[in-house]
Amino acid sequence: MKFFFALLTLIASLSVIGQENQKLPTGQWAYYGEEFYKSLQAKSLDRPLLSKIFNQYHTNQAGKFDGITPSCVGNCYKQVSVGYEAARKIMFGELDKLQDSKGTYVLDVYCGKKFYFNNLEEVGSMHDRVNIEHTWPQSRFNGAFPKDIQKSDMHHLYLTDSQANSTRGNTPFGFINSAEDRTGGEGCRNSRMGLINELEVYTPPAPHRGNVARALFYFSMHYDLAISKSEEISLRRWHKEDPIDQAELIRHEKIARHQKIRNPFVDHPEIVDMIKDF
Repeated sequence: MKFFFALLTLIASLSVIGQENQKLPTGQWAYYGEEFYKSLQAKSLDRPLLSKIFNQYHTNQAGKFDGITPSCVGNCYKQVSVGYEAARKIMFGELDKLQDSKGTYVLDVYCGKKFYFNNLEEVGSMHDRVNIEHTWPQSRFNGAFPKDIQKSDMHHLYLTDSQANSTRGNTPFGFINSAEDRTGGEGCRNSRMGLINELEVYTPPAPHRGNVARALFYFSMHYDLAISKSEEISLRRWHKEDPIDQAELIRHEKIARHQKIRNPFVDHPEIVDMIKDF
């Protein structure tokens, strides 16, 4: 009898876990709550509502919108910080792992270079070749939020060539044409760097620009950080020019399973136009 009740408890807990990323019959995501979809309909989405969705507790129930409250009520969940080292292994072992005739590799997003490895034990010793890029630089994190949760948030982490990562540093994004490129010895011509009105900016490859935009929109809204007007202009354009593809959708779903938090700019790209100022 004890085994029977234990089995029922396990099944119930698994069903709750499965509901964390549930889609309702209407096609809406339960995660965002009913208020979010009413705001979408009214085209009046704002920062406080998104902050509430990101930072408060979610109570889920099969077939219904999440209840979103400041304290835990019932079967609740909240953003999970997997930790930086775990995030690295998830990225190499799941999110960004690719295969070809030569073996297993990851592809850096700035230069298009392949980095091969045999197993996850090797990952820790690859820092001199490939880094985890914080699309929103660590030097500009919000001190009001725990550093670890920002540092390990995979919705803004990508694998990059270590030299390209160092070259970009904490430089904001913007568009530089090939004639104005000043990256010099980076050994990477897929990305560019130069001056706009005496401000240095970094231009990622065209296929990654939309990903950058949606990552920064997410980070700005989640952690209450402002994007400069000049950078925002480029990001809004890139969001439209490089729309969400299947690879980005698949990667997003994997991150959502690990972190229990979704990026609304991937699920609902139309909301960018509803937000007046990032």
